[in-house]
Amino acid sequence: MDKIVCKFGGSSAASAEGIRRIKAILNENPARRYVVLSAPGALEGGPKVTDLLEQVWREGGRGPAAEAVVSRFRDIRAGLGLPPGDEAVRNVLAAAVRISRAHTLSRGEYLCARLFADYTGLTFVDAAPFVCFDTNGGLDVQRSITRLSVLPSMYLRAVVPGFYGSDPSGNIITLPRNGSDITGALLAAAVHATLYENWTDVPGLMTADPSRDPDARLIPVIDYPEMRTFAQNGARVLHPDCLAPVEQAGIPTRLKCTMQPEAAGTLIHI
Repeated sequence: MDKIVCKFGGSSAASAEGIRRIKAILNENPARRYVVLSAPGALEGGPKVTDLLEQVWREGGRGPAAEAVVSRFRDIRAGLGLPPGDEAVRNVLAAAVRISRAHTLSRGEYLCARLFADYTGLTFVDAAPFVCFDTNGGLDVQRSITRLSVLPSMYLRAVVPGFYGSDPSGNIITLPRNGSDITGALLAAAVHATLYENWTDVPGLMTADPSRDPDARLIPVIDYPEMRTFAQNGARVLHPDCLAPVEQAGIPTRLKCTMQPEAAGTLIHI
């Protein structure tokens, strides 16, 4: 049976409309069984939720940034017909700022995945026990894959927050920004996915930045070594550290645009 792991970026999860679109994409193909979500991205030039959470940490959870985060999730939930959940979000933030900066920054993904689970009925699986870091804060790739490999025996379908995991003491540790790509790749390798889909707000890998070069063209097919070169040279379509887990597992990656789900995107092959 085909098994697809999908990661959706912050631009895809920024609004109720985006969340509905993600659900429709998952429902379109029953092989899309596991989804990794980023925190909601920016709306109309405003801040991303993760940037707001940075300010929440600086303000000790007592300033306007916390209420801005509450408002973002309230608006998304309202657009989906869900109860507001304001107090639950406030409680999550208040607890996080008492723990650490990393814990605080991770709550965007945590709350987004919780919301998506509420909306879709998918099982929420916290990333903290499964994405493993060592005592120095470095990602333990093999241990993470081993931990994540049990998920198919427990859940037919699930939603997992990206961007964070935990160290041996249980402290939340975050990946680099855009690190949800890495979470998705680890999960794809762990569950022996037939395909890893990385959904963003661009049609795929382009020959150049289309906002600067009107002649930029979509690259429909590329191999992993070529993709690594693009990523190392600044292509921001995905995080370069997400390539190794899926390449080593022999799993192709397809870059897709959430706004154009019918488009083929870019296939990264072995």
